[in-house]
Amino acid sequence: MAKSETNPPSLFWRTFFLMMLLIVFCVMGWLQSFRVLNETPYAIGAGRQIVTMANLTRYALISADPLYRPDLLMVLASREGLRILPKENTDYTEPLSSEVGTPWSVGDIEHYVHTHLGPDTVLASSVNGERGLWVSVSIDGDEYWLMTNPTLISPSYGTSWIWWALASLVASILGASVLTRRVVDPLKKLSEAARSFGRGVMPANLPENDGPIELREVNSSFNRMVQDITRIENDREMLLAGVSHDLRTPITRLRLEIEMANLPDDTRSNVVSDLEQMETIVNQFMAYARRSTQPTECISLTDTVQGAISRARLAIDPAVKLSTDIQDDIFIQANRTEFSRVVQNLFTNALRYGKSDDDLLHLKVEVYRDKNNAMLIVSDEGPGLDMSQADRLMRPFERGDSARGGVTGTGLGLAIVDRIVRRSDGTVTLENNKPHGLKVRIRIPLSDPKNKASKVA
Repeated sequence: MAKSETNPPSLFWRTFFLMMLLIVFCVMGWLQSFRVLNETPYAIGAGRQIVTMANLTRYALISADPLYRPDLLMVLASREGLRILPKENTDYTEPLSSEVGTPWSVGDIEHYVHTHLGPDTVLASSVNGERGLWVSVSIDGDEYWLMTNPTLISPSYGTSWIWWALASLVASILGASVLTRRVVDPLKKLSEAARSFGRGVMPANLPENDGPIELREVNSSFNRMVQDITRIENDREMLLAGVSHDLRTPITRLRLEIEMANLPDDTRSNVVSDLEQMETIVNQFMAYARRSTQPTECISLTDTVQGAISRARLAIDPAVKLSTDIQDDIFIQANRTEFSRVVQNLFTNALRYGKSDDDLLHLKVEVYRDKNNAMLIVSDEGPGLDMSQADRLMRPFERGDSARGGVTGTGLGLAIVDRIVRRSDGTVTLENNKPHGLKVRIRIPLSDPKNKASKVA
C-alpha cells in the first residue's frame, strides 16, 4: 500500500495565522509602548497622592484640638481607610519593591516622596507582617506610620478587562478571516479554473474588471492563455484529423492490393502487420487529438478492470502469467469507455515492453482503497525503466529507449492515459518494480455509488 501524504495547510490558513500573529505582535508592542510612556506620569501621580495624604493628615492632626484628635483618627480610619500608628525602632518593614502586583516604577514613586517629604521618609509594603501601603511621617517631633490601602499605587482593574479582551479577540479573528478571505478567494478561483482546464474542462472566464489591479491582470492573462491554448488544440485536432483521414484511404487500398497480390505468405503477413501498425498509429493520433466531451459518471473500477482483462484475454494467453488482487465495490467518477481505454493502454504497454527474460509477461493487477482514493496498479517484471525518463514519458510523442523491449511506438499511450485520468482528478505515477520491472500507479478519488448524476466535461 502507498503511504498517505500529509497535506500542507492551505493558503487561507497560512495567511490567517500570519495575520493573527501580526495582530498579536502589534497589540503586545502597543501595550509595551503604553506602559513605558505611562509609567513616569503614573508614578508621579501616585507619589503626589502619597505626599498629599501625608501632609493633609499631619496638618489636620496638628491643627485639631487635642480633645478631638481621637475622633479625627476614627473618622480617618472608618471613612478613608487611613490608620495612624506610632513608629517604633523595633518595627520590621518590607520595602515597597516587594509589593506583589505593583506595575509601575517604585523608584520614581520613592524619589518623588523623598523630594517632597524628606529623604528620611520610609515607604513600605509591610510593617510587622501587616500588608498595606505604609508611609512614615513626623508629627510634633514624634514618628508615626500612616497605613492605607496599597491600591493607591497598584489599582485593581476588576474583571471588565477580560470581556474587553475577549471582544477584541473575536473582532480580530473575524476581521482577519474577512480580510484573508478577500485575498485568497480570487486565488482559489484561479486555482480551480487552472485545475479544471488541466482536466480538459473549459473554465468560465475569470473577472477582469473586479478586485485589485494585480489580480485583474492575472485573470486577464489566464483568460488569454486559455483562449490561445484552446485555439492551438483546435488547430492541432483539425491537422491530425485531416492527416489521419487522408492516410486511412491509402492504407485500406494497400491492404486490399496486398491481399489480392500474388505474394509469398511471409511477405504478405509482414506487409499486413506493418499496415496494421500504421493504422494503430493513426487511431492513436485521433484518440489523442480528439478532446473528450463525454459525460462522466460513477462507474465501478472493479468491473472496468475485470472487463478489460477479459477482453484482452490475459487469463488464457499462454505468454502471460497473470496475478490479480482486485477488491470489490470500488467506484470512481469517470467515463466508462474512456477509462476502459486507460486500462487497455496499460495492458498493451505491458505486453509490448514488459516481458521478462523467459519471454513471458509476469503481469500483476491490483485494485484497492487507500483512504479516500481508489488505487489501480499494473506492474510487470520486465527490464524496468530509468526513472529520470519518467516525467518525459508522460508527455505526448515521447518514447523510451530500447531497454524496454526495443519496440517503437507513437509515444501517445501514456499521454492518453494521463489525460483521461486527470479528467477524474487523478494522478499517474511511474515506479520501478522490485526486483525489476515497471509499476504504473493510478490514484483517483473515490466516488459515492449512490450519486448517479453525471457531469459533462
